[in-house]
Amino acid sequence: MKRYNEPIELIIEYRQDPLMKTVPDIAADLEAAGIPVEKTAPLFKQVVESKDLPTDSVLATKVTVRTAVNDVEVHPWDLAHAALNSGTNYRFIEPDLWQEYTVDDKMPDHFDGTSAKSFGTEAKGDDVDPDWPPSQNLVWHLDDDHSQLGSARKEVAELDDYVVRIGHLDTGYTDHFAIPQKIRDNPYQQNFIEDEQADKAVDIGSKGMLRQPYHGTGTGGILAGDKIQLTTATGEFNDYLGAAYFAEVISCRISKSVILFKTSAFAQALNYLTDLVHNGTQVHVVSMSMGGAPSRAWTDAVNAAYDAGITIVTAAGNNFAGLPTRHVVYPARFQRVIAACGVTYNNAPYYTSLINEMQGNYGPSKDMQKALAAFTPNILWANYVTGTVQFNGAGTSSATPQIAAAAAIYYKKNHQELDAAEPWQRVEAIRNALFSTAKKTVKPGFGDYSQYFGNGIIQASDALKVTVKTDIAQTPEDSSPWFPILNTLFKEVPDEKQQSRLDMFNTELWQLLYSYPELARQIGDDEVDFNEISALHWDSFANAVMEHPAASKTLKAFLKSKFN
Repeated sequence: MKRYNEPIELIIEYRQDPLMKTVPDIAADLEAAGIPVEKTAPLFKQVVESKDLPTDSVLATKVTVRTAVNDVEVHPWDLAHAALNSGTNYRFIEPDLWQEYTVDDKMPDHFDGTSAKSFGTEAKGDDVDPDWPPSQNLVWHLDDDHSQLGSARKEVAELDDYVVRIGHLDTGYTDHFAIPQKIRDNPYQQNFIEDEQADKAVDIGSKGMLRQPYHGTGTGGILAGDKIQLTTATGEFNDYLGAAYFAEVISCRISKSVILFKTSAFAQALNYLTDLVHNGTQVHVVSMSMGGAPSRAWTDAVNAAYDAGITIVTAAGNNFAGLPTRHVVYPARFQRVIAACGVTYNNAPYYTSLINEMQGNYGPSKDMQKALAAFTPNILWANYVTGTVQFNGAGTSSATPQIAAAAAIYYKKNHQELDAAEPWQRVEAIRNALFSTAKKTVKPGFGDYSQYFGNGIIQASDALKVTVKTDIAQTPEDSSPWFPILNTLFKEVPDEKQQSRLDMFNTELWQLLYSYPELARQIGDDEVDFNEISALHWDSFANAVMEHPAASKTLKAFLKSKFN
């Protein structure tokens, strides 16, 4: 686990029921346990079923805690386990980790600048990336030979005055000419960066710990950009940049840089949008072109948003030569989320053998059932640095807003039927329309399309021909699959505290599996179902974790008690 020489922050989930006279004094509990606290802040509340109390329900409440313990001094997960011991009502504690969306910091120095070119936000020219098709400056991703977004949006944009809302989670917006004034003026916008104005999601250009500010301007332009004029290789383009320009976009600034963002930021922003729904302001779609390692806070936030009727689309992720992972990242891997994978101009997978070129993630095949592909690279990208709209937008960052726009277009067309359905049924109906009409093809020579594209390539206009179906089964709640090596040695069922610790071990193991390919290779590179992995391989995996420098001492001690 990478350390940043910063104070460790924790996400603490505690149980609050109607019989409790007071809530736990978390700061006092931690201080008494020898963990100095600098700040606490609420994250979100969620109603869960209670099996052991006479009341019908209890509140599982999450707070973030900034400690005065440096992550170089103590492993964040070890501190989380120490914090679990400090109180009797804590259900789960995890580190509020920095999530890394690209691989620059894991690459040799000669890779510096590659991600800038690939994302489009730092590029020095307006032309296409010559390593990918098309080889000319074209506006192509909207046409009927590709996404069909152009004709689909035309069909619904002036249909009626129904407002479709899209939550856009990214670095915020700028005053780039392609970003409509209505996005900058939206009353529901929110900034989740500490010490910035909370009700303004403006990207002020701070560079964060790495780089890539202004990313939200690029993805926001693809999602709902204004009308622009642009000279292309085939003439003048004079139309809207954004596929869902008609929508009301709620910008949520969750990071200063797309490269690095806090685990809690996504959970907090998604919960904010879910709260809007519960308070009477419907949010229909969420688009987020970021991702990282799995988190319990992310799982809970996704489940709550799905139950509120929000269709979530997030990026499948990017890699260089398979590093840090070629597989779909979280939250895109959750089954209640649409994973946005990439497909190129000629229907080929977003894959290359060049080691210094960014490419898109896909797989494992068992986790592609809820995936779709949209077009990238070399699509339009609003670049705040140059003040232009470029032709080299790339990454699954560019694919994500296309799929989110297709979901918004379908809702606009069918809002009467969808509004009449149960909230979760709206999500399933939209996904059914997009999945069932997606183009089931791939460029010859690449095998089965589903390996790379899941359900196929987005066809937004064809999706509009599908009627709303409400007889689709509800997708089960998302959770992290259980590691069999955590099956306990307890003679009886683990008590609540023991189960909490096992749940924390499980989340740490998933984060290790995500971050370190050498561990994933021990158990089939995440391509094999856990129940198909032999005991011998589980033993090898456990031993590899016990020897791995990124694993916590607490996890290692538990595994050693079982395997040694």
